[in-house]
Amino acid sequence: MSQHLSEYSEEDPRSPLLIVCGDFNGGSECGAVRYLVDGGVGPSFVEDGEPISSREKNCPMSKPLTDAVSSVSTRPEPPTLVVAELISQMVKDSSAAYEKPEFCDDVIVRLTKCYEQYATFVDSSGTGVNGKIMNVDDVERWLIDINKKMGRGSEFRTAAKEMGWIDPPQEEGSDKPIEKPRITLPQDGLLTLEGFLNVYTFELRGGKFWGIHYDLSIMGQPLPDFGRFEARYDRMYCTAKLTPAAVLDTIASTPCPNDVEPSDHLPVAASFKISELN
Repeated sequence: MSQHLSEYSEEDPRSPLLIVCGDFNGGSECGAVRYLVDGGVGPSFVEDGEPISSREKNCPMSKPLTDAVSSVSTRPEPPTLVVAELISQMVKDSSAAYEKPEFCDDVIVRLTKCYEQYATFVDSSGTGVNGKIMNVDDVERWLIDINKKMGRGSEFRTAAKEMGWIDPPQEEGSDKPIEKPRITLPQDGLLTLEGFLNVYTFELRGGKFWGIHYDLSIMGQPLPDFGRFEARYDRMYCTAKLTPAAVLDTIASTPCPNDVEPSDHLPVAASFKISELN
Protein backbone atom coordinates (compact mmCIF):
# COMPACT_ATOMS: atom_id res chain seq x y z
CA MET A 1 0.00 0.00 0.00
CA SER A 2 2.76 2.47 0.96
CA GLN A 3 4.68 1.65 -2.21
CA HIS A 4 1.56 2.34 -4.29
CA LEU A 5 1.00 5.70 -2.57
CA SER A 6 4.63 6.69 -2.99
CA GLU A 7 4.11 6.76 -6.76
CA TYR A 8 1.89 9.83 -6.24
CA SER A 9 4.03 11.69 -3.70
CA GLU A 10 5.52 15.03 -4.72
CA GLU A 11 9.21 15.07 -5.58
CA ASP A 12 9.44 18.59 -4.16
CA PRO A 13 6.73 19.47 -1.58
CA ARG A 14 7.47 23.16 -2.19
CA SER A 15 6.68 22.82 -5.90
CA PRO A 16 3.70 20.45 -6.13
CA LEU A 17 1.23 19.84 -8.93
CA LEU A 18 -1.29 22.23 -7.41
CA ILE A 19 -4.23 24.29 -8.68
CA VAL A 20 -5.81 26.87 -6.37
CA CYS A 21 -9.21 28.24 -7.34
CA GLY A 22 -12.09 29.98 -5.61
CA ASP A 23 -13.88 33.18 -4.69
CA PHE A 24 -11.23 35.49 -3.21
CA ASN A 25 -13.76 38.13 -2.10
CA GLY A 26 -11.60 40.88 -3.52
CA GLY A 27 -9.66 42.08 -6.52
CA SER A 28 -5.97 41.79 -7.30
CA GLU A 29 -5.18 44.09 -4.37
CA CYS A 30 -6.65 41.80 -1.68
CA GLY A 31 -4.47 39.93 0.80
CA ALA A 32 -5.41 36.45 -0.37
CA VAL A 33 -4.26 37.24 -3.92
CA ARG A 34 -1.08 38.99 -2.81
CA TYR A 35 -0.22 36.03 -0.57
CA LEU A 36 -0.20 33.70 -3.60
CA VAL A 37 1.29 36.05 -6.18
CA ASP A 38 3.85 37.90 -4.07
CA GLY A 39 4.71 34.95 -1.85
CA GLY A 40 3.42 36.36 1.43
CA VAL A 41 1.92 39.22 3.43
CA GLY A 42 2.90 40.86 6.69
CA PRO A 43 1.76 43.34 9.36
CA SER A 44 2.26 46.27 7.00
CA PHE A 45 -0.38 44.92 4.60
CA VAL A 46 -3.66 46.74 5.27
CA GLU A 47 -7.07 45.71 3.95
CA ASP A 48 -10.34 47.53 4.71
CA GLY A 49 -8.42 49.80 7.05
CA GLU A 50 -6.92 47.01 9.19
CA PRO A 51 -3.72 44.90 9.06
CA ILE A 52 -4.67 41.38 8.01
CA SER A 53 -1.88 39.69 9.94
CA SER A 54 0.09 40.38 13.12
CA ARG A 55 3.18 38.65 11.72
CA GLU A 56 4.82 37.70 8.45
CA LYS A 57 3.00 34.88 6.63
CA ASN A 58 4.89 33.38 3.74
CA CYS A 59 3.47 31.07 1.11
CA PRO A 60 5.28 27.71 1.35
CA MET A 61 5.65 27.39 -2.44
CA SER A 62 9.19 27.79 -3.84
CA LYS A 63 7.87 30.12 -6.57
CA PRO A 64 4.86 32.47 -6.71
CA LEU A 65 1.73 31.01 -8.25
CA THR A 66 0.60 31.89 -11.79
CA ASP A 67 -2.77 33.46 -12.60
CA ALA A 68 -4.30 31.15 -15.21
CA VAL A 69 -6.39 33.81 -16.95
CA SER A 70 -3.77 36.54 -17.36
CA SER A 71 -1.09 34.06 -18.44
CA VAL A 72 -3.18 32.66 -21.31
CA SER A 73 -4.77 35.81 -22.72
CA THR A 74 -3.57 39.38 -23.27
CA ARG A 75 -7.14 40.77 -23.27
CA PRO A 76 -8.53 42.43 -20.14
CA GLU A 77 -9.74 39.95 -17.58
CA PRO A 78 -13.56 39.84 -17.70
CA PRO A 79 -15.48 40.27 -14.43
CA THR A 80 -16.76 37.22 -12.60
CA LEU A 81 -19.13 39.25 -10.41
CA VAL A 82 -21.78 41.14 -12.38
CA VAL A 83 -24.46 42.48 -10.07
CA ALA A 84 -26.65 45.50 -9.50
CA GLU A 85 -24.84 48.52 -8.01
CA LEU A 86 -26.21 48.62 -4.48
CA ILE A 87 -23.64 49.88 -1.99
CA SER A 88 -23.80 53.51 -3.10
CA GLN A 89 -27.57 53.62 -2.59
CA MET A 90 -27.85 51.27 0.41
CA VAL A 91 -25.39 52.57 3.00
CA LYS A 92 -24.77 56.03 4.45
CA ASP A 93 -21.04 56.03 3.75
CA SER A 94 -19.84 53.86 0.86
CA SER A 95 -16.26 54.00 2.13
CA ALA A 96 -17.36 52.20 5.31
CA ALA A 97 -19.41 49.56 3.49
CA TYR A 98 -17.29 46.67 4.79
CA GLU A 99 -16.44 47.94 8.27
CA LYS A 100 -19.59 48.88 10.20
CA PRO A 101 -22.13 49.99 7.59
CA GLU A 102 -25.43 51.66 8.39
CA PHE A 103 -28.48 51.87 6.16
CA CYS A 104 -29.23 55.18 4.51
CA ASP A 105 -32.56 56.85 5.27
CA ASP A 106 -34.19 55.68 2.03
CA VAL A 107 -33.62 52.02 2.84
CA ILE A 108 -34.88 52.51 6.40
CA VAL A 109 -38.09 53.97 4.94
CA ARG A 110 -38.45 51.02 2.55
CA LEU A 111 -37.88 48.45 5.30
CA THR A 112 -40.39 50.23 7.53
CA LYS A 113 -43.00 50.00 4.75
CA CYS A 114 -42.20 46.30 4.42
CA TYR A 115 -42.73 45.86 8.15
CA GLU A 116 -46.07 47.65 7.99
CA GLN A 117 -47.40 45.30 5.35
CA TYR A 118 -46.61 42.21 7.43
CA ALA A 119 -47.54 43.43 10.92
CA THR A 120 -51.13 42.44 11.76
CA PHE A 121 -51.10 41.84 15.52
CA VAL A 122 -52.75 44.63 17.50
CA ASP A 123 -50.09 46.08 19.78
CA SER A 124 -50.83 47.56 23.19
CA SER A 125 -47.23 48.20 24.23
CA GLY A 126 -46.64 51.14 21.93
CA THR A 127 -43.68 49.49 20.16
CA GLY A 128 -45.57 48.69 16.97
CA VAL A 129 -46.15 50.69 13.79
CA ASN A 130 -49.60 52.20 13.34
CA GLY A 131 -50.73 50.12 16.30
CA LYS A 132 -49.57 46.82 14.77
CA ILE A 133 -46.64 44.51 15.47
CA MET A 134 -45.42 41.26 13.87
CA ASN A 135 -46.40 38.10 15.72
CA VAL A 136 -45.16 34.59 14.91
CA ASP A 137 -47.70 34.12 12.08
CA ASP A 138 -46.62 37.41 10.50
CA VAL A 139 -42.95 36.47 10.81
CA GLU A 140 -43.55 33.06 9.22
CA ARG A 141 -45.39 34.68 6.31
CA TRP A 142 -42.50 37.11 5.78
CA LEU A 143 -39.83 34.39 5.97
CA ILE A 144 -41.66 32.12 3.54
CA ASP A 145 -41.96 35.02 1.09
CA ILE A 146 -38.23 35.77 1.10
CA ASN A 147 -36.77 32.28 1.67
CA LYS A 148 -39.52 30.04 0.19
CA LYS A 149 -39.65 27.83 3.30
CA MET A 150 -39.35 28.05 7.05
CA GLY A 151 -36.11 27.28 8.87
CA ARG A 152 -33.69 28.46 6.20
CA GLY A 153 -31.68 31.64 5.83
CA SER A 154 -29.86 33.88 8.27
CA GLU A 155 -32.93 36.13 8.45
CA PHE A 156 -34.79 33.28 10.16
CA ARG A 157 -32.06 32.70 12.73
CA THR A 158 -31.65 36.38 13.58
CA ALA A 159 -35.41 36.96 13.76
CA ALA A 160 -35.82 34.05 16.19
CA LYS A 161 -33.25 35.60 18.52
CA GLU A 162 -34.84 39.04 18.21
CA MET A 163 -38.13 37.39 19.26
CA GLY A 164 -36.58 35.88 22.37
CA TRP A 165 -35.08 32.55 21.29
CA ILE A 166 -32.31 31.47 23.67
CA ASP A 167 -30.15 28.40 23.25
CA PRO A 168 -31.21 25.88 25.92
CA PRO A 169 -28.53 25.18 28.58
CA GLN A 170 -26.26 22.20 27.98
CA GLU A 171 -26.09 19.35 30.48
CA GLU A 172 -22.99 19.61 32.65
CA GLY A 173 -20.82 16.53 33.06
CA SER A 174 -22.35 14.74 30.10
CA ASP A 175 -20.05 12.69 27.83
CA LYS A 176 -22.38 13.12 24.89
CA PRO A 177 -21.16 15.43 22.12
CA ILE A 178 -22.78 18.85 22.30
CA GLU A 179 -25.40 19.14 19.58
CA LYS A 180 -26.47 22.56 18.48
CA PRO A 181 -30.21 22.86 19.23
CA ARG A 182 -32.62 23.45 16.39
CA ILE A 183 -33.72 27.08 16.39
CA THR A 184 -37.45 27.74 16.42
CA LEU A 185 -39.58 30.87 16.53
CA PRO A 186 -40.97 31.49 20.03
CA GLN A 187 -44.72 30.97 19.65
CA ASP A 188 -45.55 33.90 21.92
CA GLY A 189 -42.72 36.06 20.63
CA LEU A 190 -43.12 39.37 18.82
CA LEU A 191 -40.83 41.00 16.29
CA THR A 192 -40.73 44.77 16.75
CA LEU A 193 -39.79 47.22 14.02
CA GLU A 194 -36.44 47.65 15.77
CA GLY A 195 -35.96 43.88 15.73
CA PHE A 196 -36.91 43.72 12.04
CA LEU A 197 -34.38 46.43 11.22
CA ASN A 198 -31.79 44.59 13.35
CA VAL A 199 -32.30 41.50 11.18
CA TYR A 200 -31.40 43.43 8.06
CA THR A 201 -28.58 45.34 9.75
CA PHE A 202 -27.06 41.95 10.59
CA GLU A 203 -27.39 41.00 6.89
CA LEU A 204 -25.82 44.31 5.87
CA ARG A 205 -22.82 43.88 8.17
CA GLY A 206 -22.37 40.38 6.79
CA GLY A 207 -21.87 41.93 3.34
CA LYS A 208 -25.15 40.50 2.00
CA PHE A 209 -26.05 43.54 -0.09
CA TRP A 210 -27.55 41.51 -2.90
CA GLY A 211 -29.58 39.36 -0.50
CA ILE A 212 -31.12 42.51 0.98
CA HIS A 213 -31.81 43.78 -2.55
CA TYR A 214 -33.61 40.53 -3.34
CA ASP A 215 -35.69 40.66 -0.14
CA LEU A 216 -36.72 44.26 -0.79
CA SER A 217 -37.84 43.32 -4.30
CA ILE A 218 -39.86 40.35 -3.02
CA MET A 219 -41.50 42.57 -0.39
CA GLY A 220 -42.53 45.15 -3.00
CA GLN A 221 -39.90 47.81 -2.23
CA PRO A 222 -37.23 47.32 -4.94
CA LEU A 223 -34.31 49.71 -5.09
CA PRO A 224 -33.94 51.81 -8.25
CA ASP A 225 -31.56 50.73 -11.01
CA PHE A 226 -28.16 52.33 -10.43
CA GLY A 227 -26.40 50.29 -13.10
CA ARG A 228 -23.95 47.41 -12.59
CA PHE A 229 -21.10 46.64 -10.23
CA GLU A 230 -18.45 44.47 -11.87
CA ALA A 231 -15.34 42.89 -10.39
CA ARG A 232 -13.12 39.87 -10.80
CA TYR A 233 -13.31 38.00 -7.50
CA ASP A 234 -13.06 34.42 -8.78
CA ARG A 235 -9.59 33.27 -9.77
CA MET A 236 -7.50 30.24 -10.68
CA TYR A 237 -3.80 29.82 -9.90
CA CYS A 238 -1.27 27.08 -10.47
CA THR A 239 2.23 26.25 -9.31
CA ALA A 240 5.30 26.28 -11.55
CA LYS A 241 4.92 22.53 -12.21
CA LEU A 242 1.81 23.35 -14.27
CA THR A 243 1.17 25.60 -17.26
CA PRO A 244 -2.28 27.02 -18.10
CA ALA A 245 -3.27 25.83 -21.58
CA ALA A 246 -6.73 27.35 -22.13
CA VAL A 247 -9.31 29.36 -20.22
CA LEU A 248 -13.06 29.60 -20.70
CA ASP A 249 -14.71 32.72 -19.26
CA THR A 250 -18.43 33.25 -18.81
CA ILE A 251 -19.65 36.75 -19.68
CA ALA A 252 -22.85 38.53 -18.65
CA SER A 253 -24.16 41.94 -19.68
CA THR A 254 -27.03 42.09 -17.17
CA PRO A 255 -26.90 41.79 -13.37
CA CYS A 256 -26.84 38.25 -12.02
CA PRO A 257 -28.61 36.10 -10.96
CA ASN A 258 -30.85 36.29 -14.02
CA ASP A 259 -32.77 33.97 -16.33
CA VAL A 260 -29.50 32.56 -17.72
CA GLU A 261 -27.11 32.65 -14.75
CA PRO A 262 -28.37 31.18 -11.45
CA SER A 263 -25.60 32.72 -9.33
CA ASP A 264 -24.17 36.19 -8.85
CA HIS A 265 -20.72 34.70 -9.56
CA LEU A 266 -19.83 33.63 -13.11
CA PRO A 267 -17.89 30.38 -13.56
CA VAL A 268 -14.33 30.22 -14.88
CA ALA A 269 -12.93 27.02 -16.41
CA ALA A 270 -9.35 26.23 -17.38
CA SER A 271 -7.19 23.36 -18.57
CA PHE A 272 -3.57 22.82 -17.53
CA LYS A 273 -0.60 20.78 -18.69
CA ILE A 274 2.48 19.64 -16.82
CA SER A 275 5.30 22.09 -17.43
CA GLU A 276 8.14 20.90 -19.63
CA LEU A 277 10.68 22.91 -17.65
CA ASN A 278 10.57 22.96 -13.84
